[in-house]
Amino acid sequence: MGNWIIDTIALVCYNVIMADLMIDIEGLGTGPETTILTIAAQSFDPFGTGYYDQSYYARITLESQENRRIEQGTIDWWATQPAVVRDEAFAEHGRIPLDQALGELAKLIWHSKRIWAQGPTYDMNILEHAYKSFGMPLPWQYYMVRDSRTVFSLWPDLPKPPASHHALEDCCRQIDMLQATLRHFAIKELR
Repeated sequence: MGNWIIDTIALVCYNVIMADLMIDIEGLGTGPETTILTIAAQSFDPFGTGYYDQSYYARITLESQENRRIEQGTIDWWATQPAVVRDEAFAEHGRIPLDQALGELAKLIWHSKRIWAQGPTYDMNILEHAYKSFGMPLPWQYYMVRDSRTVFSLWPDLPKPPASHHALEDCCRQIDMLQATLRHFAIKELR
């Protein structure tokens, strides 16, 4: 009986520590110094289906980002989005300071095997700039970052549901498409 418990704990720890992580940000610009509205991360197995229980979602206070940029073109784009999308991204309740969010997110990133983003030059550049602007160490190594958009492009007929622009929902959407693409090509290992 004791071995079963130890094996179960080991499997749970392995899944949490060795899980991949999908990250998505919603912001008010496109450059590395853009103001961040929301940050999300979802843990998963790229060769499985679905997601692990480890996830992160935070709305960020604008006041904690006084030195970050807001681009008018992005504000105009947000104005064209459905009300439910805008309401989620711009809701005032439940916001936390950016440095707090970065600290909380770092704990999840630190235990990840790989970090995925749909176009890491957006999400990961923004996060890197944010960590550095607070004098915080990056919780990932450069070789851990992967681009899901490049993987999607390998399968031109991949069904692509529209993005919701809710950062955590978009993480899950991107994971679903990544897992489907890897299954489609029978990929069972990544290096």
